[in-house]
Amino acid sequence: MEIAILLIVFFVLLFVGVPIAYALCISAAVYLVGFVEVPLIIVPQQLLKGVDSFTLLAIPFFIMAGNLMQGGGISTRIVDFAKKLIGHVTGGLGVVTVIASMIFAAMTGAGAATTAAVGGIMIPEMKKEGYDGGFASALQAIGGIFGPIIPPSVLMVLYAVASGESVSDMLIAGLLPGIFLGVVLIIGVVILCKKKGYTGSGSFSAKAAGKSFIKAFWALLAPVIILGGIYSGIFTPTEASAVTCFYCLIIGIFVYKEIKIKDVGKVVYSGVKSAAGIMLIVAATQVFGWAITRAGIPQDVATFFVTNVSSSGVFMACVVVVLLIAGCFLDAVPAVLIFAPIFCPTAEAYGINLIYFGVIMVIVLCVGLATPPVGMNLFVASSVGGVPVHKIVPHLPVLLAIIMVGVIVVILVPGMVTLLPNLMG
Repeated sequence: MEIAILLIVFFVLLFVGVPIAYALCISAAVYLVGFVEVPLIIVPQQLLKGVDSFTLLAIPFFIMAGNLMQGGGISTRIVDFAKKLIGHVTGGLGVVTVIASMIFAAMTGAGAATTAAVGGIMIPEMKKEGYDGGFASALQAIGGIFGPIIPPSVLMVLYAVASGESVSDMLIAGLLPGIFLGVVLIIGVVILCKKKGYTGSGSFSAKAAGKSFIKAFWALLAPVIILGGIYSGIFTPTEASAVTCFYCLIIGIFVYKEIKIKDVGKVVYSGVKSAAGIMLIVAATQVFGWAITRAGIPQDVATFFVTNVSSSGVFMACVVVVLLIAGCFLDAVPAVLIFAPIFCPTAEAYGINLIYFGVIMVIVLCVGLATPPVGMNLFVASSVGGVPVHKIVPHLPVLLAIIMVGVIVVILVPGMVTLLPNLMG
């Protein structure tokens, strides 16, 4: 009974428009007052515990790095290089959108930041070349899902914290699946663009591509520094996020000279605001997570599946369905923090590798970033592209089907996820 009331209060609060962080705390407090003889002082204690982590410092740093990349001209040069390289092929601008999103994802770790940085350049460019605005915006919304999949990734860090797994292993595990999904999406985009008659833009010039590469060199060096530093043991993922911020700041001010020193405060403030919202949700999910653990939900879920489902494959299919539905209504950050403690014990009972399970969880929830009604990427793409959401949605099903084909392959081939962590280990 108490479990039902906890969940009902939470979803009712979400439905009436209460911000998710408050909904998490209020529903947990209602459960504590009604069913548990525990002082309410536990709420602020758990809030503090939720963010009292050195690892979580990576989140505000990566978010600020994304803002510095947007303001410092890094995203512009990445997109220009991709255009010079493959913009001339059939559906070239669509392919450029995907590739630029993947490269930018390897620096920021956030879906909305990737969608805004690349979409602000590519959606108007595609519209100018005759692409339907709704299709261009839908493609960018899908392209933005690579932000939290390809390392570094805010969601991978959060899952590692929630599940107790290695942050480094979680980050590197997303690399091959992220690249594979990108390739699948590119193939699908080329086929779609050919059917729609979207030809390439201009012609290939090795000289122009070379010049563009030189201009983008310092931007393209960022993911090498981030990942190389982490996996060579020079610094931890958290330290890597701080190094990334410093690197982007130096490049933006002194190399590309697109950030004025007087504007640094504004850029940092914008990043801090975004990070504060995420960290508040992280703190609130700690309270909610404590409540659902106290209510025995993880244990009940594990018992139900182990008793009624004999196959780990069927369990994974059930998890994917649940997460796809949840992704339509919950942002990926709270969804990871809510569902990881619930499903991880069950996955462990089935003998499923928790790094593999975490990557699948993150990928499936990232699909929700581009689905209505609350897909963050969808609204960001609509904003930067100047296209109403209702004109974007009709173009989503085919693109989502393409990406889901890739997701199913990743699920069926666990080695794609575990190969790099095993090699690094």
